[in-house]
Amino acid sequence: MAKSLHELSSRSQLIVFVVLCVMAVGAAWQVLLGPADAEITAARTRLGTVEGEVRKAQLVAMRLPAVQREVRALELSLKETEAVIPAEKDPQDVLRSLHQLASDSQLDIASFAPKPIVAKAQYTEWPIQLGLEGTYHDLGRFFDRVATMSRLMSVSDLQLKTKTKSAGRGSISASFLATTFVFQPDLADLPGERP
Repeated sequence: MAKSLHELSSRSQLIVFVVLCVMAVGAAWQVLLGPADAEITAARTRLGTVEGEVRKAQLVAMRLPAVQREVRALELSLKETEAVIPAEKDPQDVLRSLHQLASDSQLDIASFAPKPIVAKAQYTEWPIQLGLEGTYHDLGRFFDRVATMSRLMSVSDLQLKTKTKSAGRGSISASFLATTFVFQPDLADLPGERP
């Protein structure tokens, strides 16, 4: 067995040299390039994540004008709805409107009795028991005008009676429940309020 590298044959020296080079490269890889490769892999992973987030943000940015148009349309729809179903209960406005409609229809208001409010999901119902006196055709005109009011109002429980006394205008008396509505967006958030 040879005691030094010089005593080996040139082929054996070459093999030893190649083995030492491979070991040096392996050690260099482990010490210097291995951690850098792990950092590069981690950086590529982060880059992929960030690129995905950028793509999502770009898609959101592309949809933003359409969403803004939709929000404007919904705000306009809300304003139109608030004209039909106002956000405040205004008894004077309702009484004034009903009185004006009755006068225009040549009817007399015999009674006006507000009933308790009924809460619903996003609105409240405000029923009013109303009594009118006049002719059948005048009552028909009144209901036609109620149907074309800007404020939403429903009529139910209609009872018609012929008048036995000749006092007042007309030949019939009508009693019905006129229900108007008040928009309540806060009620949608309360538990147990949904029908």
